[in-house]
Amino acid sequence: MALRRRQNQRGVALLLVVVSIAILAAVAADFAYSSRVDLELAVHQRDALRAEYLAKSGLGMSRLLLQFQKQLDLSLQNLASSLPGIAGSLNLQLWRMAHVDCQTLGRFLPDGADAGFAGLKQPPREVGGLGTPFVDYGGFRGCYGTLIEDEESKLNVNQLDSLLTAGAGGAAIQRLYLLLTDKRFDFVFDKEDANHVKINASEALINIKDWADGDDLVSALNVTPTGAQVSAGFADEPGLYSRYVPRYRTKNASMDSLGELYFVHGISDRFMAAFGDRLTVYPDVNAVLNVNTDDPMVLALAVRSAADPTHPDSRLADPIFLDALIQKIQAMRMLSPMGMSVSDFINVMVQSGIAVNPQITGNPQGNSFLGDHTKTFRVTSTGEVGNVQRTVTAVIRITQPQDGLGRLLYWKVD
Repeated sequence: MALRRRQNQRGVALLLVVVSIAILAAVAADFAYSSRVDLELAVHQRDALRAEYLAKSGLGMSRLLLQFQKQLDLSLQNLASSLPGIAGSLNLQLWRMAHVDCQTLGRFLPDGADAGFAGLKQPPREVGGLGTPFVDYGGFRGCYGTLIEDEESKLNVNQLDSLLTAGAGGAAIQRLYLLLTDKRFDFVFDKEDANHVKINASEALINIKDWADGDDLVSALNVTPTGAQVSAGFADEPGLYSRYVPRYRTKNASMDSLGELYFVHGISDRFMAAFGDRLTVYPDVNAVLNVNTDDPMVLALAVRSAADPTHPDSRLADPIFLDALIQKIQAMRMLSPMGMSVSDFINVMVQSGIAVNPQITGNPQGNSFLGDHTKTFRVTSTGEVGNVQRTVTAVIRITQPQDGLGRLLYWKVD
């Protein structure tokens, strides 16, 4: 019996060993996987931090370039007083011509420059998602690239306040009305939004204006052959927002960021996808629309709002004629790579037989409708290290050279 019992127990030790090894292998594999994940997370966080600071470096260089731009603008203004025929037509836009990226310093640093920048002189070793060769920064390789945009070449919705209806405010109402009622954007107002709200283009304009104005009365929109105008109404603004949970009121003050438009009754993702890139809230409320814009639709709005309201031209409602006129303006810009002046813009309209508002022709460089310089810029800087990208977006306003790197109006890190 004892011998049979021992025979029945034969192999148990081997089974225990196999099971133990399997358990230890599973534990070891899980530990190795967890360690690998922790290491990858640490590397990702390290590269993300490096990429963010590279993006901030690009932002700093862009702000320095904009400060040089303001100094140049002031110098040209001083020169124009003595040489109005020559200097008055110059519009040197350094921020458009210069390309700020991680290769910028390397292009200008001579051989044997400061050792702190020596890595920038080394040949590129790989290309990142930015489309720019990576450079060495001591213990790592990376790059950054920046994009500078003119915020004053967009429609400033803060100008819709009724107090500004004469001049820039009246022009802003006219342009936004023409943009929202363009037949190409009819689809924006075809459906209800997530709150089951459906509005038309005119109601959208009124709601945006009422959000930022100083009263609690719903405004009225009057469309005449001379253009669109806004007047005081009688309905109660807060009533539109009483249906939301939780309920809230209109701001009755200027918007601080473009994201505030989502609080406006009826403004949805569809609306922002269609118009968001053409709207802004950051320039001064008295700033005028810059004619040096790359957006043909904004150029068309500038043309139609610059026409003489007392002599309406029916051709401006013809898309074919308007597109041909925009192409002429764009050709003029190609002949003026340094920047087009308001006078150049007006001359193209006059040569096409369009009657221009006398307030613009009487004072091209000081009118309250159109301009050719800007003080407010959006800078988007993207840094990349390894497979990680970080983007820093800032809006800068520089009114005087002594403003240094400019006043920061908006800041976002993605």
